[in-house]
Amino acid sequence: MKYKKILIQNNKELDKFFNKNKKYESFIKDTINKNTIKLIEEKPYKIKTCGGLKYEGKTIYEYKISYNKFSNWRVAYIYKDDKIIIFFISNIIIKNEFVKLLTNVRGVSK
Repeated sequence: MKYKKILIQNNKELDKFFNKNKKYESFIKDTINKNTIKLIEEKPYKIKTCGGLKYEGKTIYEYKISYNKFSNWRVAYIYKDDKIIIFFISNIIIKNEFVKLLTNVRGVSK
């Protein structure tokens, strides 16, 4: 399936994240918009599910963005129709801890 659009959701969690990471906001958004579809198509082994969690009834997937060896983030998204919807980003890069954080996000269920 070809995905036509990447949507970075406007929600409380992302507002809070970008307020804390203002310095990197442009880099993160540009990286998401330029590389997400390419990553999914060319390096699917870098995409993982999040322990059976769902957001709005859809399976949650995640991948990691690297800026340098000190700044990395995990991005959570779902597929909805022809869109990839980014709904959560975190500085927590340890997968188990990231998944725990996701369970507290409004709209996420087991």
